[in-house]
Amino acid sequence: MPFDAKTGIYTRDLPRVQLPQRPLSIYDFLFDPDNSAASAVGGPGVHTKRADPTGRLWLIDAASSRQYTYEDARARTDDLARAFYAKGLKEGDTLLVFSPNDIDYGPAVWATFRNGGVASCANPAYMPAELAHQIDTVHKHHPVKLMLVHPDAIETAVKACENAKFSTEMIVLIRPPLAESPANTKSLAAGFPTLDDLVASTREQPLPPRFSLKPDEARTRLAFLSFSSGTTGVPKAVMIPHAAVIANVLQDALHWERTTPFVPYDAKAKKGDVIMGALPFYHIYGLVVILHHSLYQNTPVVVHAKFEPRAFLQSIQDHRITTLYLVPPQVIFMVKQDELVRQFDLSSVRMVMAGAAPLTDETIALFRKRFPHISVGQGYGMTESSTIISTMDASPDFPGSSAGLLLPNVEAKIVSPEGKALPPNEVGELWSRGPSNALGYLNNDKATAETFDKEGFLHTGDEAFLTESGMLTITDRIKELIKCSGFQVAPAELEGHLLAHEDVQDVCVIGVPDDRKGEVPKAYVVMSPPAASRVKAGGSKAEADLVASIKKFVADHKIKYKHLAEVEFIEAIPKTPSGKLLRRDLRTLHAQKGKKNKEKL
Repeated sequence: MPFDAKTGIYTRDLPRVQLPQRPLSIYDFLFDPDNSAASAVGGPGVHTKRADPTGRLWLIDAASSRQYTYEDARARTDDLARAFYAKGLKEGDTLLVFSPNDIDYGPAVWATFRNGGVASCANPAYMPAELAHQIDTVHKHHPVKLMLVHPDAIETAVKACENAKFSTEMIVLIRPPLAESPANTKSLAAGFPTLDDLVASTREQPLPPRFSLKPDEARTRLAFLSFSSGTTGVPKAVMIPHAAVIANVLQDALHWERTTPFVPYDAKAKKGDVIMGALPFYHIYGLVVILHHSLYQNTPVVVHAKFEPRAFLQSIQDHRITTLYLVPPQVIFMVKQDELVRQFDLSSVRMVMAGAAPLTDETIALFRKRFPHISVGQGYGMTESSTIISTMDASPDFPGSSAGLLLPNVEAKIVSPEGKALPPNEVGELWSRGPSNALGYLNNDKATAETFDKEGFLHTGDEAFLTESGMLTITDRIKELIKCSGFQVAPAELEGHLLAHEDVQDVCVIGVPDDRKGEVPKAYVVMSPPAASRVKAGGSKAEADLVASIKKFVADHKIKYKHLAEVEFIEAIPKTPSGKLLRRDLRTLHAQKGKKNKEKL
């Protein structure tokens, strides 16, 4: 792997991919069968080889008989573009998607791009206040004209609109209510149109003008406003332009072309790669890697609304799925739930890639022992890098703990706390520069300047090292974020909420290790004087009641992965003289307590 000692920059020993020379939206890129996106003349690098998408199967609904070929997906996208235009969604406007995965998730997003709009995808498990924050943040700069909602989330969506002072008339259901949906959900959902209703009512209208990027907009026109906590703080809107997603798809495609190529699916012969689509599309991993990269490769995605173990395994067997993009808890499930897993035929699977949080060597070794026919490894990326910075190859001896090889066109540095670029095998903060990096955070110059420097490097907030052979290993996090089941939890967000509890005088939240979820939130709490008096008088029961009250205060207002796993009371929160919370001290305290408990056993 090339390492330039003068600049401290690492690059991949692989040709650069040639990026499009003309400005393309993601709609243009996907629905361009002559592949002019990757074959444009000019600029250094090699082309990726995209098979003709004509007649290819693209999307399969795991829960029904619905499926879209390339032509079906384009026709559905155009129908939705017409319907959205009639509802007022035009250039610069936003479609906010509040739904689990659905076969129409991609077409709705691409229809927005065809009209020149922006898509902002929200976690469908959000509570009303969390969704209202996303609506309000986005709307101030890119008016939210439509909100696409799953019927089971309709109550939350309505409350969020009320909280953000938005009319519920912008709500459209991604599909009709499910047969098993509660009666009150069906009743509330009955007041809103579905996508099919919109399409039916506008089918006779002409298609709106197709939006085209101007020559100077390739790197600036936004496609997505995806929410991330960055390296610290509350969720912020990451500005991801069309060119960033296209670049990452082409980078990823060249990586696999030069290592273990994907095989486009032949529906007649029932041969080729098929992709599991159980990771959420609102998350950057599912959105770019699974949805967009897979379809560029003409490898169909089997769409699951969510991960449900038995349905997941049944789908692998029924659809002969070859490639599983997973997060660590799902990999651990495949290893640990052996009795259930053995009931299904998983012989079609050739590759598993884990991302969003690290896996240990031990877990990788157990997986390889259990599934010797499957290549398994990890990748690394962020919302801010939209998406992959490094990834595995499918060789059987690829190091399990490694986060993989840098993608082509990615430049990386390993930087010491003093700002010195470090040579191979030395640990420092990982900085990354490449064509898929986001533009920054919407209306947040301070956070943008802290994360993206003037030379174009993204400061990831993760400690890492690169070996002479180019293997990236993530060793620790500098940033404060907690990674729970692959999702970001910002301690500052929970701390701000907990301080509103009448019995909490001061608080610090840290992530603590968890075998299944990677990390879980733990709150160190200083009780208010009245609460301390009650606990002193009431003993252990009063303390347990206070713990339950604090946990409930979070559970009632925050999404499940932000719920507190532990609450521990402390006399004072350790802080620097300037008032900065010393989370590292509390992580050490937690580790020492765990060690003592093990010694007692």
